[in-house]
Formats: sequence, structure tokens, C-alpha cells
Amino acid sequence: MSGRTVGRPGSFWRKVLLTACALLALSAVSAASAADYGAAFMQQYGVKAMIAPAMSPGRSDAGGLVERYAPVASKTNQPRNVVGGTNPHNGSDIAMNSGERVYAILPGKVTEVKHDTSAQLGSVIVDQDTDGDGTPDGVYVKYLHIDPAGTGSSGIRVGDYVTETTVIGTIDRAKNYDPHLHIMQTSRSRSGAAGAQTMPMNLFYRYTSPETWNAGSDLDYVSADWTDGNLLYLTAYASTDNPETNTYDRDRPAEIQLHYKIGSGGKWKMSPVRFSLYNADTLRYRIDLRQATGAAKGQTVYVYAAVMRADDPTFPNSASYRHGLWPQFYKHPERVLYASSRARADAAAKAFTIR
Repeated sequence: MSGRTVGRPGSFWRKVLLTACALLALSAVSAASAADYGAAFMQQYGVKAMIAPAMSPGRSDAGGLVERYAPVASKTNQPRNVVGGTNPHNGSDIAMNSGERVYAILPGKVTEVKHDTSAQLGSVIVDQDTDGDGTPDGVYVKYLHIDPAGTGSSGIRVGDYVTETTVIGTIDRAKNYDPHLHIMQTSRSRSGAAGAQTMPMNLFYRYTSPETWNAGSDLDYVSADWTDGNLLYLTAYASTDNPETNTYDRDRPAEIQLHYKIGSGGKWKMSPVRFSLYNADTLRYRIDLRQATGAAKGQTVYVYAAVMRADDPTFPNSASYRHGLWPQFYKHPERVLYASSRARADAAAKAFTIR
């Protein structure tokens, strides 16, 4: 490994001066067609790290300093109407043009480069340096459907230290897909590594602004979980490339269901109470866990949410897989996790103590 630094150092601290923010962790679900309960995703809660917000991978200037937040065509954990590819989606698709430069979103060390673009699967994985101390932090981001920068000794290589002004590649031309950047956070430094799990992307932008992909929520189908007393908040919507209007839309879910049990030995069931819309601008939803479950003060409730995607021009009523779950844990789960085994719901659920 070369250990070179590629790109201008120091740009990270421009972001540090803007804000230092706590990453909340959420995960994502990827899948094929039949139900699959492999633990393909990682769920984390609470404060993860103090970092500055990441930059966007697209820029509008030659020096790579002016960010461009291109529209998002499909989100991590978003149900899709597809024949091939993962469903729900195991990453975020950003609408970028063939040949457009792709930049690292944070500094870090390159752990994998795949130059074979014959199937439009060229990629780079970077172990991101989230606190700017020059040491990667085991936070891996994969940039897929790109043509990695350069070749041989003149190209990007494993071991290179990149900064936010480093061009790691360009968007590949259409072969199997329309040109775009598929970006995802993964728990491993190599593609296909044993135990690799998809993790959320919104965390990199969680404490920025509505202009930066809705503070990151444009990147994950369900994101930004938060509690205030007995109130549980989630941001949830689909991102679509609407062929009828040639626009990128944010589409509200048809409904958000709460599944729960009271106490560790309780029986799993679905609440008749649904999440209600709290903020129409950011598509923030909430539910009162005490009201929704009927639990008494001091009791522990175990919950998960099923976010049902509504019909839209890219997602017809005939689409077979229609939900994304929070917390996100399994590869391709059914909506009712406890239908055949309560242990499946137990493993994925989040516990709350009623106040």
C-alpha cells in the first residue's frame, strides 16, 4: 500500500468550523425476492462520533470546493419495483451524469479499488477519517458505478489517503443502468466480505440543513429516529425519478404501522394506532408509544415500524414488496416479522420504557 495523500489536505477543517455533530445510527435493508432473514444490516443508536458534516460527492467547481447536492432517485431501504437489483435498495442512488467527477465525502484511506467497468460495477471503498485527526475510523463508504480515477501508478490505489477535494473517479457511462452514483455505508473494507452489513447514509448529513438532502433524510427511506418522552419520531418518504413530470419527488408513505409487544414475554401484535404526520415540510412522523401500545408507566415495550410505500409513477399497485422496516436489520424481511417466529421480531426490535 502506498500511503500517498491524494488531493489538498485541510479542507476537512472548513467543515469542522461549521459544526461538530453527533451521528445517530440507523441501518438499511437490502434484498432479493423471497423473504430472507440474514442479518445483512446494522442498527446503532445514540451518539456514535463527533464529526463535521460530510461534503456531497458532486461538486460544481474545478477545485472541488463548491458542493452540488444532486437529486436522489432511490434511497437506502426503499422498496422498489425492479426485476434485477436489491429490493429494498441497499444504497442511495444519486442522479449524476456520465463523466461527472466523484469526490470523497470525507478524508480517509482507500481500502478497495475495482477498475473493471465492463458491467458498470467499478467502485472505490474509503475508510473515512470522521474526526480529521489523520487516522481512519473504520467508517467505510463505497462509491459504485464509477470509473475509478487513473490507472496503475498514476491512478487511485489501495492505501492512498484522500481528502474531500480528491477526485476518486467519474460516473460510468450507461451499460446496465442509467448513469448514477450508488453510495452506501458498509461495515467492511472489502466488497463481499463475510458479515458485511449496510448502514445508513443520512448520518453523515444528520446535523446540517434542509438544503443538504433534507439533513440527510433524502438518502434513507426511514431515518432520524428520536424520542421525546413517550413520543417516537421518524422521517419517512420515498425518493422517485418521476418519468411523467421529469422531476425528482419526495413521496409520502401510504402509512406507518407500529408492531409491538409489552415486556420480554409479551405477545407481538400490530397497534391500531398509526404514525401521524408531524412536519409536512420535512416529512417527519410521530407516535405516542403509551397510547399506541396501552402500556403502563414503567413497563418496557419492544417495537418496530413498517413504512408502507404508496403508489407512484415508478411504483405501481402491482409492486410486490412494499415496506421498509425500522429498526433495519434483516436482508429481506416480511412485514410481519413474528408471523412464523417471534424470535425474528425480538432480534430486530427496539426497547423503550414507558414514562
